[in-house]
Amino acid sequence: MPDHEKEQFTIFVNNQAFTTNEHKLTGAQVKAIAGVPNDYELFEVKGDKTVPIGDSQEVQIHEKIHFRAIPAGTFGIRDSSS
Repeated sequence: MPDHEKEQFTIFVNNQAFTTNEHKLTGAQVKAIAGVPNDYELFEVKGDKTVPIGDSQEVQIHEKIHFRAIPAGTFGIRDSSS
């Protein structure tokens, strides 16, 4: 039996799993899937790095891609004095 359905991907936003069958999503679409407020900042997690994703920026979706969504203006607030 041939399966003509699109491949499904599991994506993670703030460690919560969501599914999509889209191969490309914008930052705004990722936030919508995850129910994240529009004014949150979105980042793709790549190993130990986080890469900012704009609302209109397209991301190539793959299985188990991880995103972090945080309230605007809170990223990078750390005490850097050591």
